[in-house]
Amino acid sequence: MILSVVTPTRDKRPLLERTLAALRAQQLPADVPWEIVVVDDGSTDDTGAWLARQSAATGPPLHVVSPPANVGRARARNLGAAAARGQWLLFLDDDIVAPPGLLAAHLDLLRRHPGDGAIGFAVTAPELVDGPHLRYLDTRGVAKLPPGPAPARYFVTQNASVPRAAFQAVGGFDEAFHAYGFEDMEVAFRLEDQAQVRFHCLPAPVPVHVHHHTLDQLLAKRRECGHGSLQQLAARHPGRLREMSVHHVLDGVGQAPPAASTRLLRAVLDAGLAASLPALLRRWPLGTGVLPPGFALYTRLMNLAVLAAYRQGVREYDLEAANES
Repeated sequence: MILSVVTPTRDKRPLLERTLAALRAQQLPADVPWEIVVVDDGSTDDTGAWLARQSAATGPPLHVVSPPANVGRARARNLGAAAARGQWLLFLDDDIVAPPGLLAAHLDLLRRHPGDGAIGFAVTAPELVDGPHLRYLDTRGVAKLPPGPAPARYFVTQNASVPRAAFQAVGGFDEAFHAYGFEDMEVAFRLEDQAQVRFHCLPAPVPVHVHHHTLDQLLAKRRECGHGSLQQLAARHPGRLREMSVHHVLDGVGQAPPAASTRLLRAVLDAGLAASLPALLRRWPLGTGVLPPGFALYTRLMNLAVLAAYRQGVREYDLEAANES
């Protein structure tokens, strides 16, 4: 087996239908065997029954892994990877619709860089774009890069591939990550540090993301990360905080004290001076072009709003820790 596509899912059958239909439409040479591994992570809708019917459909083999209860993002992907047989693992989320040629593009890049990984990205489905925050999301990570090397911090499991042997060698995803966020970045750091995997940007073709998030949902997730998964990432990789720019919101153990500019920024965030940003960003016009008007300024303000959300989560974590001590 050459390639295994690993997709965890939970209670998103309509979106999963689109994801699997696009995967089955992928065309690879007959001498390139590949498979789809779906992890049904404790769905309470009819996902399980629907997948049981899909397993008998024609096309690439479909293997379904069904843990007895919801196990979370990290363990679900580990279970999928354990069931996979491919030389390479392609992690694809259940709300990502692959365009023609996506699997072939991953394989071409992986074969040109043996032992390395590929990081692609996705853009929001056009019919879902109702605010500039979605354009902002579409320009993050490797979307900012030309073809070539990509930092491990940009590794996201919505569209990324790695050698299965290297993934197994580092122990897969850290299953201590139960809450949302950063489990993908964390395993990428270990793949780079322990298995010498280097990552490369896959600029095309670009899948579409068919799951809508409001601005408030986006910032709430960042606040959740600051309270949970960002703390775990900082404990495991304190030397990586600066390259992620999150050294502005928390300190890494053993790292240099924050600079004066960072202390000033934290004071601004802690004083609530960024609290009005979400209201301003909600009113920002979408415009009619590819990017909203004043997008450079909008990006700076969004970056500040994201840091404010992280910082709020960090402060809540610190307050809880102080109360428990």
